[in-house]
Amino acid sequence: MSKDKRQKRDLHALNADGMVLCNPRDKEAAHRAEMEGIATDDHAAVSCRKCLDLLYKPTKAKREE
Repeated sequence: MSKDKRQKRDLHALNADGMVLCNPRDKEAAHRAEMEGIATDDHAAVSCRKCLDLLYKPTKAKREE
């Protein structure tokens, strides 16, 4: 398997279980994200569009109530 050569990678958020937020069922994805340095607990640094949507979905629902 070849190493990914992209210069800028999306940063993914981790949930409370340590899984990638946009793909919570895949343990291998969580491990790979942590090993490659593309997983973060800092919600302000997240750049993955799916993770951002999932992070702010509860906040958006509260505002609309």
